[in-house]
Amino acid sequence: MIRLFSQLCKVFKQISFENEITAFDKYVGSINIETLVCPICGAKHTLSPFASYKRHLVTYNNTVQDNIIIISRYKCSSCKRTHALLPSVIVPYMSFSFKFTVYLIHDYLVHKYHSVEAMCEHYGIAISTFYRILKKFKGHKQIWLGLLEDKLISNLSFVQHIIKSSFDELEDFIIQFFKRNGSSFFQGTS
Repeated sequence: MIRLFSQLCKVFKQISFENEITAFDKYVGSINIETLVCPICGAKHTLSPFASYKRHLVTYNNTVQDNIIIISRYKCSSCKRTHALLPSVIVPYMSFSFKFTVYLIHDYLVHKYHSVEAMCEHYGIAISTFYRILKKFKGHKQIWLGLLEDKLISNLSFVQHIIKSSFDELEDFIIQFFKRNGSSFFQGTS
């Protein structure tokens, strides 16, 4: 998988993080194959279009929307490996967008719904899925902040900081988490 964060910053300066499908479409339209580097062997100018696949991207903008998107795959002529190109709005190996997961956690922490069951019904997810996402959130927060800071900063404060962040700040957080840990925030929850 190739996460091209640096290209995203240039593309998204004019748009907000409110509409993730718009962000995804802008990303797909801006890919410059010449700038791609193979994440396995590091070769430059060796990636070429290989295939694509459809996947669901569940987004949230006061209502849940299940979108079908097309993910492009590229093949490296040097190491023969294939790679999907994923913008930051997509959490790898998960159907839910980054914003969906953040708002889900936020609504839980502020007790927006009278029960976890009611919240999960609103978001259209299983209760067990919610608890997997919550567990991953807490684990990744602890990895990001360290044990001491994790104890000092509440889960709600952390989520509210993410929600209030500009796209550039959010992008920088996602980039730094990926660089430091080799996986994306929320990755591996479903």
